[in-house]
Amino acid sequence: MTRRLPSLNALRCFEVVAAQLSIKKAALILNVSESAVSRQVKILEDQLGAQLFLRTHNGLEITDAGRRLALSVKEAFDHIANAVNPFRNDRDAVTIKVLPTFALRWLLPRLRGFKERHPLIKVNVHTRLNDMTLNDTDADLGIRYGIGNWPLDCASELYPEWILPVCAPGYLDGMLAGETDLSHATLLHPLPDRQDWLTWAEKSGTRLDTSGGLDFDALDMALSAAEAGLGVAVTDVVLAHEAIQAGRLAVAVPKAVPTGSSYYLVRPPEMRRRREVALVEEWIRSEIEDARALVRRYAT
Repeated sequence: MTRRLPSLNALRCFEVVAAQLSIKKAALILNVSESAVSRQVKILEDQLGAQLFLRTHNGLEITDAGRRLALSVKEAFDHIANAVNPFRNDRDAVTIKVLPTFALRWLLPRLRGFKERHPLIKVNVHTRLNDMTLNDTDADLGIRYGIGNWPLDCASELYPEWILPVCAPGYLDGMLAGETDLSHATLLHPLPDRQDWLTWAEKSGTRLDTSGGLDFDALDMALSAAEAGLGVAVTDVVLAHEAIQAGRLAVAVPKAVPTGSSYYLVRPPEMRRRREVALVEEWIRSEIEDARALVRRYAT
């Protein structure tokens, strides 16, 4: 039997708007823009040839037709959820252990795309300051930083790390005596041992006093401090790329250097391969291609 149905996305948006009587609240729940919610509701009204809401200066009021439809749509979605629940269990969840800055600056901004493609797979992101080890049993996958001294069947390189100095746009105005002169800038150290700045200075051939500045516990904190105009941070080019593109950060000195370390995708050796884990792994490998291309640009 052929069913003539309106857009399911429009029905889902309508259900939430009807429950909240607010485009803004519905957009927050659905994690989309308010204009996208309004557009879907309008599409549904056009498809049905009926007005579902009255738009007043006090907000939304649902019409009688909208109220009847909302009740039926909720029951229909409840039936669908009950039908698929027996097929869902803990195996549908994939846990990834990720260093905090990688999670905040790379993984989380992209995770919505995976959820849209695979809505039945739950991805748990655990952020910890210590790397995942091969003996971990509380994660299915890990994104780890290091020199790659793990068995090849347990780890694969995502991209090699290249670093360069960044700061808020305009921070260095009037400070530079030369293209690489950072002597009057406050250095922001993402590591207590300040090794990143030492590595950059040595490999870029820059004379730099790294004894001063501000220390942080994680790269994301140093980058946030740089965005706030507190100084110059040295960073992995991939993890700073979005902030540079958005104009929150600018390249302070256009010299990127390799650190000799890389980011790796790590998998516990005893873990049985599951379809859900394979899909997450495949998605990460696909998304990371842009990062690899970015590194190649800086390396040439």
